Amino acid sequence: MIVLKYVKTLDARFISHIDLLKHMSRILRRAVVPVKHSQGFNPHALIFFSPPTVLGVNSYAEYVAIDTDMKGEEVFTRYNNSVPEGLKAIEWFECAKNPNIQGKSVSADYVFDVDYFDVDLSDGLTVTYKKKEDFVTEDISGKIFGTFNADGRLGVRLASGNNNLRADRLATALNEKYGKDIKVTTIAKLCQFVLVDGVEKSVDEYLRETL
Repeated sequence: MIVLKYVKTLDARFISHIDLLKHMSRILRRAVVPVKHSQGFNPHALIFFSPPTVLGVNSYAEYVAIDTDMKGEEVFTRYNNSVPEGLKAIEWFECAKNPNIQGKSVSADYVFDVDYFDVDLSDGLTVTYKKKEDFVTEDISGKIFGTFNADGRLGVRLASGNNNLRADRLATALNEKYGKDIKVTTIAKLCQFVLVDGVEKSVDEYLRETL
């Protein structure tokens, strides 16, 4: 199993996660990377992704696990020769089996293109958004695990995985409460974290330990 860490920037950040699933299979076929398939009546390519990033958000920490017998360096090279700049791989890892980043994901770090300021969560932080046919109002403060100064910009660690907080919803809440003008296209995901045996660690650290 080879895991590629790749970016999703430039025009590629406007590709939906569903479309990316289709594009990735085509990319790997074009790169002549042999991908194993599941058994059964309806076999599918054994390709596994990290949690999806909101449309329009830049990401420098996306992951795709590919079940293949090809060596990691060759997969890395062939992949990069077959994708646009906005989907380039920046690192590769080798694992004995699917690392299940999606299932183990608990948080992610983002940087918002706004001067760093103290985000007061003592009274909660709410956002209203459409869910199916209704509008719901949610207190998202419990899904914000911390803030940090990212070279003068606002950095935040948000819940990911099953308890996900979308970065665009936080941007909406901050804009409304603090009069900011944070645009989705100026948000960047920097790092993803997983929970392994009760310990939270970065995906990179987790993958290096499973080599």
